[in-house]
Amino acid sequence: MKKRIISAILMILICLPFVLVGGKLFVVGIGILSILAYKEILSIRGLESYPKPVVILGLVAMLLIVLSNTTAMFDIIGINYKYLIAAFMLMFLPTVFYYENKDYKYTSKEAMFLSAFIIFVGLALNIIMNLFLYELKYFVLLLVLCICTDVFAYFTGVMIGKRKITKISPNKSLEGFIGGIVMGTALSTIVYVGFINVAPLYIVIPCLALLTIVCEIGDLFYSLIKRENNIKDFSNLIPGHGGILDRIDSITFVVMVFVILFRFI
Repeated sequence: MKKRIISAILMILICLPFVLVGGKLFVVGIGILSILAYKEILSIRGLESYPKPVVILGLVAMLLIVLSNTTAMFDIIGINYKYLIAAFMLMFLPTVFYYENKDYKYTSKEAMFLSAFIIFVGLALNIIMNLFLYELKYFVLLLVLCICTDVFAYFTGVMIGKRKITKISPNKSLEGFIGGIVMGTALSTIVYVGFINVAPLYIVIPCLALLTIVCEIGDLFYSLIKRENNIKDFSNLIPGHGGILDRIDSITFVVMVFVILFRFI
């Protein structure tokens, strides 16, 4: 626990300048974050298993998606179709050149896995970036929602958790799941009323409750990936916390669903 607290404080201190200065520096910070996340994506199957040209093309695809549309107002999603198409092409086309390669087997299955992960995480980081740049109040709202849901799900589960809900993560309990939903919804509603308050609460509260559920499902989905690939954490970059993907797992799902609900809340 002590290690986790110290790491959390250090993470805040490192991120604080990017957040306080904002603008282009925040974009740079998101770019660095995306590179670190990309490295973890590669490590899921083993970095050494990918041909170097594919590794480079994957990084280009990731940055194309993450850093697209940094000058326009956030409107549902900041990405353009051309970047998605470019990402798919960069990942798919090399498969035909490595089909009979003796040293590497970059198959269509690997291309699908890698491209899907790059595009999913890339889109999420792009949305997070544009939210911060142009709709800061919603960025804060989703950040509070995710943190409160995770924290209260954990502590409720530790204190009164008895009923296990899945084998994916044995420590997850039904009580913790419900506690995260209730407190995450309640506290994010307070933030919404205090700083945004543009839609009626009978619409807002169900939307926020849905996002807390998505938050917890997102955490379970990333746990499933780790279990399927026999890894404990995506990396050991952050002592006591794991890697970048371990920290942004929930919010990547939340921001995806948020773009659907944006017009309602």
